Amino acid sequence: MEMLNVKNLSKKYVNGTYEFWALNNINFKVNKGEFVAIIGPSGCGKSTLLHLLAGLDSPSSGSVYINNQNIYEFSDKELIVFRRKYIGVIYQFYNLVPVLSVKENILLPALFDGRKVDDKRIHDLIKSLGLTNKEDMFPNDLSGGQQQRVAIGRALINKPKILFCDEPTGNLDSKNTNYVMKLLRFCNKRFKQTIIMVTHDLSLAKKADRVIEMCDGMIIKDEYSDRPKH
Repeated sequence: MEMLNVKNLSKKYVNGTYEFWALNNINFKVNKGEFVAIIGPSGCGKSTLLHLLAGLDSPSSGSVYINNQNIYEFSDKELIVFRRKYIGVIYQFYNLVPVLSVKENILLPALFDGRKVDDKRIHDLIKSLGLTNKEDMFPNDLSGGQQQRVAIGRALINKPKILFCDEPTGNLDSKNTNYVMKLLRFCNKRFKQTIIMVTHDLSLAKKADRVIEMCDGMIIKDEYSDRPKH
């Protein structure tokens, strides 16, 4: 089942008379449950692509279909509602609210959306994140790895169809990097999450099912991993 369909996607930045194409005619599809890594050198356009796919920026041309709906045909209000329902985003910088507890940070998107989350769902998610007994702690009391797990929980609370990760291990040491990658794979398998992850680390990209390589705003390689599918 197709989850994401990107058609002729381009993004141009203009500064006076200077024009720069950050993305140039990008096309690809992603099926439900795929774990896709997007790699490439700094400035190649991978983060710009991720932001367009997640509805965080507008393209110069082209379309992005998620769950068979073109997200750029929505009004601003409709896009906000759609993103809350279908899209989760994990950033390199955790973007947690410092005055809210772990549990409150995780629940924030559900509260914005007016949803009531049952206690079992919250308990199971916090347990899966390895944050049991830390529900009432605040972000500044946690390690970087723990903060990123809270950010992952926040992205998952509304059960999004697709999860976008922008360098999710960029600020973590090797131990926490491995933990977060295992957690993303767990989410991919346990919750059937479709995951699109931008990374500069080829060793992490190889843990995905599929690797898309970019250069100068274009896709230059798109291939499936030979990693075991379990």
